[in-house]
Parts: sequence; C-alpha cells; structure tokens
Amino acid sequence: MYKTEIPAASFIFRWVVFPLFWLLSKLPIFLLKGLSNFFYYILYYIIRYRRNVVRENLKNSFPSWSESQILSLEKKFYKYFSDLIFEIIKGISISGEEIDKRISNQSIPLYDKLFNEHQSIIVALSHAGNWEWVSLISQRTVKFQVYITYKPLSNKNFNWLMYITRSKFKGIPVPMNETLRQLNLNKDLNVKTITALVADQNPATSKGAQWESFLAQDTAFLNGPGKLSKRFSMPVVYFKCKRIARFKYVTESKTIISDSSIYSSEEINRMIINEMEKDILEQPEIWLWSHRRWKHSR
Repeated sequence: MYKTEIPAASFIFRWVVFPLFWLLSKLPIFLLKGLSNFFYYILYYIIRYRRNVVRENLKNSFPSWSESQILSLEKKFYKYFSDLIFEIIKGISISGEEIDKRISNQSIPLYDKLFNEHQSIIVALSHAGNWEWVSLISQRTVKFQVYITYKPLSNKNFNWLMYITRSKFKGIPVPMNETLRQLNLNKDLNVKTITALVADQNPATSKGAQWESFLAQDTAFLNGPGKLSKRFSMPVVYFKCKRIARFKYVTESKTIISDSSIYSSEEINRMIINEMEKDILEQPEIWLWSHRRWKHSR
C-alpha cells in the first residue's frame, strides 16, 4: 500500500506551539462557538481579512444582486469562516465518537456497493463546508483506504499540522504531485482506494487548464479528475457537505460517472463542475470566498 512521509516541522512548533493548539481543541463546543463569535468581529472589522477579495468574488459571481444582498452574504460568510477555523482546530483532538456526532455520512450503502464492484474510485468535492471533517468521517465510515490529495502549504509547520490531523483515522494525505504514483502502485497491489480530490482548486497556471463557465465567470480548472478517471477506469462520486447547524453537518454522495470509457476527460470534469456549482448555490455562505479563485484569464 502506498504511503507518504510525514512533512517536517520545527522543534519549537511541534513541542511548544502544537500543544497550545491541542489544548485549545480540547475546549467544549459551546466555548469554541463563543470564541468564534468574538473572532468574527476581529476578522471582519479589525483585520479585514481579504475583504476586497471576498467582495469582488461575490459581486462577480452574483452580478444581479444588490449591494445589500452582497453585504449580507459577505457577513454570513465571515461568520461561517470563523466557525470553520475553530472546527478545524477542534479536529486536532476530536475523538471518533465525537466526529460521528458532528458530521454524518448519509451514503454508506453507496460506498459499500462501489467497494464490492470496483477496485478504486475518485471522490470529488469542493471547498464548501468543512472539507477537513469530511476527510475524517470518510476514514471512519468506508471500507476503502482513503487518500486525501492536498496542495502542500507554504508554511512547513502548518503543513505538518494539517498532515497529522488529516491522517488521525488512518487516512493517507498525498501531495498533488504524487497522486499518479499512488494510483499506479495501489493498482498493481490491488488495493481498493478512494482518492479524494478538491476539484475547485485554482491551477498554478492557465496553461493546460480546462475553461468552463462557473459562478457567472470564465473559470480555469485543473483537469486531473477527468484524466485520472479515464486512465484508471475509475467511477467518480461527488461528495456534498451540507451544514445543518453550527459545528454540525450531513454529507451526501452521488455517483456521477459509472463508466468513464464513454466520456471524454473534459466531459467528466464538466459534470463535476456542474455539481459543485449547484452545491455552492444551495448554501453560498459556506464556500471559501476568500480563495483567490479567478487569478487567471483565458
């Protein structure tokens, strides 16, 4: 089975900073909600974290909306974003029993069926909802070995922290540039895997990107999901994370590609993109609007 090396982190971060994060993560949910309420005001009114980016993204994505509608959604996003930060911190020490209460996988029969029918599958998701908790609940509820494809963070210490958190229930984080190697080796070893791909990542360059209309804008997408599905004859499942309350979610999955041989890689990607857009429009406040998603031009 393909495994990856744990990234490096500084001695001070591992033995001084990390224990502080761990202690913070042990606080009960009601206290974390209170801290999040306070942090929202710091984030939005004082730090003003990426407010220009968020405002521009919202205006371009909802061109027919009034200023008051944009402002209302903007504040809802920052309140959710603050919650998300503390949810991710909670994930550092969260137990299996508690994550089961906080986020439920509604599609276990689907994954059992796919496990019995196929060697491996691709699961596509977006930055809507708590994608970190999604990776944790998936590791606990499916029979597949779960691989979480990720883009390494520029800060090596937080890159280590996220690796440790994401792998706590035996999932295996895989840097994006090692995905192909992981799939090839596991295929040779006949290991049944889920390869989770966050499909709304912004490409590093527009060269070779797939361009599609997305949230009322011409948008560049990585074409990896479609190409990998075709190359390894893998079905594609879309994973939706729906927020039902603060610090609480349900997830739903649907197979969007059963037989990749009858579609082109571009068609597969387009179907994923369409699902993501519907997902985001259903609960727009829980998508990552602070992401610099539209940096490239065609």
